[in-house]
Amino acid sequence: MACRTFALAAIACSLVGCTAGGSAPPAHLGLDPFYSRYRDAGGIAVVSSARVEGDTLVRASRMIDDMLAHRPDLRTALVQRGYRVAIMAESEAITDLPQNAHWTRPTPDDPRLTRCERKHYEQRIGRLSDREYWNARVRGIGGAFTVAAEEDVLGRPASRYYGETILVHEFAHNVLDAIETVDPALYAQVEQAYAAALDEGLWKDEYASTTVQEYWAEGTQFWFNSNRLAVFDGRRILNHTDLAAYDPRLAAVLAQAYGDRHLLAADPFHGHPARVPPGPIPQNTAEVC
Repeated sequence: MACRTFALAAIACSLVGCTAGGSAPPAHLGLDPFYSRYRDAGGIAVVSSARVEGDTLVRASRMIDDMLAHRPDLRTALVQRGYRVAIMAESEAITDLPQNAHWTRPTPDDPRLTRCERKHYEQRIGRLSDREYWNARVRGIGGAFTVAAEEDVLGRPASRYYGETILVHEFAHNVLDAIETVDPALYAQVEQAYAAALDEGLWKDEYASTTVQEYWAEGTQFWFNSNRLAVFDGRRILNHTDLAAYDPRLAAVLAQAYGDRHLLAADPFHGHPARVPPGPIPQNTAEVC
């Protein structure tokens, strides 16, 4: 049976033009020729250039499938709206991707800026060109054309965010987009949980406190045990159990999206020791600026 399956796969590849870890993108996607590799994740296209190696698209697709397993309605919403995921090769930058080549750097009032970027805007952003800023700042984005990086999906030490899986973070933004569309009652609960967390001083100065979207995405990483350690006055949050004890409202809304799943089978940083930085654990992990 295994030989027959392999033979059928080989025939299929000869017809559609298979490449390492995927096939040529179907014409109906209307993609730029830059994208030569494609993998279907239950209706969500996962694509890359020929530079991406091995089974990267396969692993990315499996993580996406697992994240959407509990709520097929969320997958349907993303498919209907044409959401896609691009994987950058380790040698590629965010502005090498055709849909992002036009990006300009953020202005000082951009809500996406972190508190430290606002404080040190001129040094960190103002003096850089558009390309310099984005290529130094971003190895992943959420949205209708989500982007993640090859080294992140494969868990390579070269990853800028070694110890956490950024694809999980970025695709979590898409999950929240779908929730806002198909389950507005749940979306309202997420907003209420975020407001309550801010009122109580939870996630103080951490990225999770920036916007409701980042609150959800950072929480998703902890839910799947795939985020780096966060510490607040000595209190440590590293996994879904810590999350539920620290911010039970966030845990409750995440459960409605993801069920009781806390493992994404292809996630390279699930339970990984690199989630905890080397050396003494600090009293607080928030960036000092």
